[in-house]
Amino acid sequence: MPTYKQMYLTLVRAQRDAILILQEAHQKTEEMFLSADVPDHLRVLRPESLQKGEQSDIRCLNLSARLYNALDRWFGKRGCDYIPTIKDVLSIGSFEELRKLRNLGEKSYRELITKMQEAGFTDWAEQMSNQLNRYFKNRT
Repeated sequence: MPTYKQMYLTLVRAQRDAILILQEAHQKTEEMFLSADVPDHLRVLRPESLQKGEQSDIRCLNLSARLYNALDRWFGKRGCDYIPTIKDVLSIGSFEELRKLRNLGEKSYRELITKMQEAGFTDWAEQMSNQLNRYFKNRT
């Protein structure tokens, strides 16, 4: 019968070998990914690269999960594979329309306005900000 030490060493060696195999596979797949052309849906967009009217999706705004999911649900009515674009957000013409997004409060609205302003859509952000301020001022 094998000793405890023999069993332990057999197990540790097998674990080490498995870890080395996984690390090697990870390194190979990472090298494959880096050498391949990156598809558009995996490309990270920076707000400073946005142009007005561009069909960039809203993921480039780095929104909170709550806000992203609310926008995704709202615009996702166009189909399950549809990813909302900045143009979609710009199509929201008033704060009354924006309020139709479920499960959002003042903080989320302000986040969206701030992110759109940072992306260069200052006219839209200013208009929404003014309407938002009036709405919450009248509620108090």
